[in-house]
Amino acid sequence: MANLRGTGLAGAGYDRSMTYPPQDAAAAGDQNGQSPPPPGGYAPGQVGADGAYPTSQVPASSYAPTQSAAGGYPGQFDPGQPQPYPQQGYSPYVQYGPPPVQPSTKSGGTAFLVIGVVILMVLGGVAGFLFIGGGDDAESTGASDDTTGESGEEAPEEPGGEDPTEESAPVPSGTHLEVASLGSVTPIPGAEWQPYVGPGVSSEPLADAELYAVNHTETWISVFAVGLFSGAYAAFDPSDLNASAASAAEVWLGDGFDSVQDYQMGEMTFTEVEVDGRPGVLAEWRNSWTSAAPETTDLYEDTALLVVDVDGVNGFIGVASVSESGAAMYDPAIEALLATDFDAQTA
Repeated sequence: MANLRGTGLAGAGYDRSMTYPPQDAAAAGDQNGQSPPPPGGYAPGQVGADGAYPTSQVPASSYAPTQSAAGGYPGQFDPGQPQPYPQQGYSPYVQYGPPPVQPSTKSGGTAFLVIGVVILMVLGGVAGFLFIGGGDDAESTGASDDTTGESGEEAPEEPGGEDPTEESAPVPSGTHLEVASLGSVTPIPGAEWQPYVGPGVSSEPLADAELYAVNHTETWISVFAVGLFSGAYAAFDPSDLNASAASAAEVWLGDGFDSVQDYQMGEMTFTEVEVDGRPGVLAEWRNSWTSAAPETTDLYEDTALLVVDVDGVNGFIGVASVSESGAAMYDPAIEALLATDFDAQTA
């Protein structure tokens, strides 16, 4: 709130610097029977013709309290002198004095009420704890331990068991290659072939595949592989297995012979076959080059690619790609592909 002191708002409507307006001396004398006021009127604080003071300006010395002749109390006004007028407005308590002030007990009662509420809350909390907690520390602790044992402890791992949180990857059987999605089993061509990757891996254009290999050098190998014909990488058409085999061969070759010089792909031949009572085609060709590569001294590699229509929708694909150093393994590899069983109990 703004400070209103000195602004003149407390005495609004009364200007202390204003003088009384001039009056007609004759008219004033005729009406009141008194002497006319001096020209210009009386200024506040001046003594008028009758010697009276304006009621709003009373000298303090004129009404100083005096000692009563009758031995009254100091501070009382002598009855023989006029009583002072109030200096600032009218007070309703002049005659009877201010009303007696009643002692207030509100703050004290509120304090007692707050203390009582706090005590009740404390007592209620203690009672609730005893009621809910059960009171017996041993029983309460035991229940907590039981709950922890049921939800927080892991079951002990059985001896020789597998980690229950991780799905174990399939491992090579050591006796055959399999495609779990097709339920197929293909025998291993010979003891020289060793597990390479899988089962259950992707090797374009094979999916869910398993591969075995023979290492001729550290970086040059022959490959024997089986898998699901992946339509994501090559076109499988059960009604045209030759075209399906040619599409798969293009993807399989990829960049496999980029390190050799003057690579040439021989003419591809197609032989219709039957594998476990299902129609198929065997595509064969030779890969050759004119000079030895850094990885091998061989100059060619023979490849056989088998495509089988398993059920009119899914295709089986098998590959045997044997380098010159392992030429004797080529025919046994083809025989193993043609011996694939789609109803094997071990699949």
